[in-house]
Amino acid sequence: MTSEKSATYHRLITAAAACFSEKGFNATSVSDIARRAAVSQGAMYTYFKGKGELITAIVMEEQHTALQNYTLSYQCSPFERICQLMKSCINEVGYPADHRLWVEIIAESSRNQTVRETFILTDKIMRDGIKSIISAGIARGDFAGDLDLEASTIALFALIDGLIARKAINTDFNLERDMPGFNRLVEKILVV
Repeated sequence: MTSEKSATYHRLITAAAACFSEKGFNATSVSDIARRAAVSQGAMYTYFKGKGELITAIVMEEQHTALQNYTLSYQCSPFERICQLMKSCINEVGYPADHRLWVEIIAESSRNQTVRETFILTDKIMRDGIKSIISAGIARGDFAGDLDLEASTIALFALIDGLIARKAINTDFNLERDMPGFNRLVEKILVV
């Protein structure tokens, strides 16, 4: 969470995330969010004009969390770092989203132009973060110099989004138990 944003802002984000996750975007009302955040609707409107701005803010917060993780220094190989980051995204998603909410965000992105634009921009920024790690791997000779960064990161994020959806649908899904060959699958995408 960023320190320059108020506690009320974060309460609203967290409340909206919980409501959207539980009821879905369309079934959640502004009053549901305000009530859960323990603020008046009027106070909520000083931060957000409506649910669309809230879901956009949630996507931006998730992006911020992911980028913080991408920029941390690491001692392992770029391949191992990418696997670590992917597993973290799949297992924990990111503040303030959970697995069900991430599926809801993807669904709302298909219907809502503003959310779609934010999602696409966020996806590009997050894939650029992974591209920088892949580039480090290319420089080390871990990956082929002609690896298609765009196609590779699209495939990696499709895998992430799909497994997040699986976890949303089946809360018993466990990446380590149910997909012991996960790293080999990622290797097939990155090592040509």
